[in-house]
Amino acid sequence: MIADDLPDTHLVARVSAFLAHEGALLDSRAWHDWLELYAHEARYWAPVWNGDDAMTTDPSRQLSLIWADRVELEARIFRIESEDSYASLPVPHTVHIVSCTGAQREGGKIKAQANWMVHSFLRTSGAVLRAGRYEYELEERAGGFSVLFKKVIIHDDRIIGAIDIYNI
Repeated sequence: MIADDLPDTHLVARVSAFLAHEGALLDSRAWHDWLELYAHEARYWAPVWNGDDAMTTDPSRQLSLIWADRVELEARIFRIESEDSYASLPVPHTVHIVSCTGAQREGGKIKAQANWMVHSFLRTSGAVLRAGRYEYELEERAGGFSVLFKKVIIHDDRIIGAIDIYNI
């Protein structure tokens, strides 16, 4: 391996800590603190499987589980907090396990990838375990990072139960 091909271990460590922090905020239901990690122009996307080996590629023209800008993320949080999201009643207890698999600087931004698992538990229906990959575009800001884009790839092609920001 050529020295220029080696990962920036300091950057990977910083991104890993950021991604773990994001999961911890969701697990502790610190919705507004979680939202502050997202830039005002941020996009959040959870595509669906389009066959065995491909996912949808155009959220504006194809089906998505979630396709949200910052305003929609704020609306989701409002519905969760006001108990106006019937699919989220009650909000499950969650544990996010996130493992950063890479982070690279590209054109002034940071592209990052991670594997994830989320264990969700509801007293009324039991436990659900989901897993997949995250793809991020981040920008550096004072004291850390800001999410410009997050793609959530869920490895299950059959979704059991509700899906929202807190359990994927």
